[in-house]
Amino acid sequence: MDDKITSRKMGRKQFLAGVATAGLSLLTGSMGANLLPGVGPDTIAKVTAGEPKPLSVNVLDYGADPTGKKDSSAAFVRALQVIENAAVSNPAANFLGDPNRRGRAKLYIPEGSYLLNRPETLMRRSYRTRSLGLVIQGAGRGLTQILFNNGKSEQYLLYNQDAWLFVHFADIEFTSLNAANNFMFSLSNGGAQNYSFERCLWNGKWNNLFVLEGSNTNSEMSWYHCNFNGIVNKGVFVSEDKGSDQFLNYNFFACQFEVEKGDFLVFGKGGNINIWGGSFIHYDDREGGTFFKLLGGSHAGGVQRFLCIGARFEHRNEKSKLIECEWNDGTLSFINCDMGSQAYRLKPSANARFRSVNQKMPSILFQSCVLMGKHEYVYLSNSWQHPHQIVYDNCELSHELRADEFIVYSYDGKETSRDGGRPLVKFRNCRSLQGSNETAFFDSDVGMRVTNRAMLEKKLISIKGSFGSFPMKGEKEPFTLPLGSLILNVKFICKPGAAKGLSVADYWLETSESSPSRLAFVQASPADAGFYENTDPMFECDTEAKRNLRLCSGSGVDQAIDSAFCLIEYIG
Repeated sequence: MDDKITSRKMGRKQFLAGVATAGLSLLTGSMGANLLPGVGPDTIAKVTAGEPKPLSVNVLDYGADPTGKKDSSAAFVRALQVIENAAVSNPAANFLGDPNRRGRAKLYIPEGSYLLNRPETLMRRSYRTRSLGLVIQGAGRGLTQILFNNGKSEQYLLYNQDAWLFVHFADIEFTSLNAANNFMFSLSNGGAQNYSFERCLWNGKWNNLFVLEGSNTNSEMSWYHCNFNGIVNKGVFVSEDKGSDQFLNYNFFACQFEVEKGDFLVFGKGGNINIWGGSFIHYDDREGGTFFKLLGGSHAGGVQRFLCIGARFEHRNEKSKLIECEWNDGTLSFINCDMGSQAYRLKPSANARFRSVNQKMPSILFQSCVLMGKHEYVYLSNSWQHPHQIVYDNCELSHELRADEFIVYSYDGKETSRDGGRPLVKFRNCRSLQGSNETAFFDSDVGMRVTNRAMLEKKLISIKGSFGSFPMKGEKEPFTLPLGSLILNVKFICKPGAAKGLSVADYWLETSESSPSRLAFVQASPADAGFYENTDPMFECDTEAKRNLRLCSGSGVDQAIDSAFCLIEYIG
């Protein structure tokens, strides 16, 4: 073994450990017996003969330069070899059926900036022994800084050759000084897995941060209050040809991906992803990227699940996209997220894209979200053969006035388009930021007119004026229904005695065409007797003039009725 690697000067902790050992030796004599009644030399010998005690390896003890002026690569490698050599056999291997060795050392990187010009100085591919338990600990973001300046393509600061599992990083800032740099490569064929990153920061210019390859595991990864800044080509990357659907369970808690440009999550395989809070921004006015790319249509069962709750997004230019999804199964949900802060500065364009690869899409839900731009749904020639399930619930649109303007359909096939493959998109209790009383955003089923299988719901709305009553003296109360909706039924209802003093009740529902179509009406005299008029117009609102409707009153109606109802039932 290289003496330069195994030898090191004695630090303060090693000195104290030596003193403690000497003191314990004294206790094995008569004085020890007197000080510790009932504990004799044999007992103490058994305790001290066990496995090595956990060791904290400080990079300063191996020659690291905390000023950042000199390359500390060799010092980090020396410390890393001590970490590797400290791993021991699992004393409970037979009982647990777990032959993996156990890590017995923690790498500590104290305050300072450390220049690393060589790759694989925090973890290296030459270590192939399966080992459970590695901690790499800093003093805090901004306090402990790693300056990575390798610059060679396909090289990584950390390279896990299916060896380490249950690895924890905390309180470190990782700064890349070269755009070709990569942070971590993890190859797993059943070993490497279960990483956690706590209060870490990546900034500068990075190519890829986390590259996951292999045939199994590479799972159970969590990031807690971490920051990603600067330029990041790909944050977490699993390729379609070198990844596995066994890669799953990725959790991000209160993280910030605020970059000039780059994609955050790019998954060609695997999934089961959770985003809890946090901030996601492409802050450059010209560059962008896609925060979430879920690629590859067909995947194994149980891995196609994406959940994002309580996050905030900023799209500052048209190149900044929320999501691109090709999954054909599973669930995808955004709940209580805000994407609308930059709507004032951009023209509406599609920033979310969902593509049916001749299959059904995942079950898609946007709930209690503020949305900007448009959402695009892409279908192919055989998409009509599969059911789709897409719901927007209690959302607000920052740009578009109506649902049919917000949803964009695109055909992506070479054959003749079969529009029956357009997915039905349901809007429930949604509204537009630009909406008014006339354009109130009523529930709608976008795509109903052409979708070959549509599970529809009847909607029932009530129309009144600003005083909570029917119009009077020739007044008209305008409102809008979804384009393409079909009016099934109109009811005019007023209980007896509600219109005291009114001689004639004269109301009707009409379109805003140049020659209005009257869809339903009621005339009752005396009005005090009440009225009930039930009409089934079966009227299709297939143009702007036909969707813009008015509740009208006759000129002879000289009293407002607040207990009357105009109820309109429609689908679409």
